[in-house]
Amino acid sequence: MGNKISRVNLTEEIYRIVKEDILTHKLKSGEKINIDQLARALEVSNIPIREALSRLQSEGYLNVIPFKGMFVNMMSVKELDELFEIRLQLEPLAVEKAALLIPDETLELLQETMNSIQTQQSPKSTNGLGSIKEMNMSLHGTILAYCENTNLQNLVRGYIEQIQRYLTYIRLNLDINTTNEEWSEHNAVLQKLKQRDPKGASEAMSKHIMNSRKRTNAHFIEAGSN
Repeated sequence: MGNKISRVNLTEEIYRIVKEDILTHKLKSGEKINIDQLARALEVSNIPIREALSRLQSEGYLNVIPFKGMFVNMMSVKELDELFEIRLQLEPLAVEKAALLIPDETLELLQETMNSIQTQQSPKSTNGLGSIKEMNMSLHGTILAYCENTNLQNLVRGYIEQIQRYLTYIRLNLDINTTNEEWSEHNAVLQKLKQRDPKGASEAMSKHIMNSRKRTNAHFIEAGSN
């Protein structure tokens, strides 16, 4: 039993490392995965490497081309649009379910976080990507934590992570207007939550995702999509 637990933990750590490399583009879109090289670099056998890569393949980060090998999935406007399309169906549901369940003190902490992010922004700001990631983790993360649906949580978190890969690629930290728009839309959702208005929060979330979809698509095309 001890050896089995150890291997599970090892596979999880390899999964985390490779996934982070994909999300930050250390492993680039379309790059071939060299399993032997990866095993040598991490000083592990091929078995946990293959288990971790299989999980990443099932999540849409990798794909296998017969007789050629395993590759990092190419990014595309089509995939990006599909990710937002799914979020547009799932997240309004999540926020509507969570609206009456999030404690008042948690909402106040969220407001403090949002105020802090706004204070940090300026025309010379270079951390827009970090701000957007922080807003996603705090507001979206809290909503998912209180929506009382584990499958919904896991699905949405996965889609947000995949979109983060696109945000890292197009470097939204160079666009203060985008960061400000994201802040305003996140704050609109938060105000509806503080008012305990499930329908209003759902509508604000839908508007935010639709606008974020347009902005991200435009930036990705401008950055040179595949």
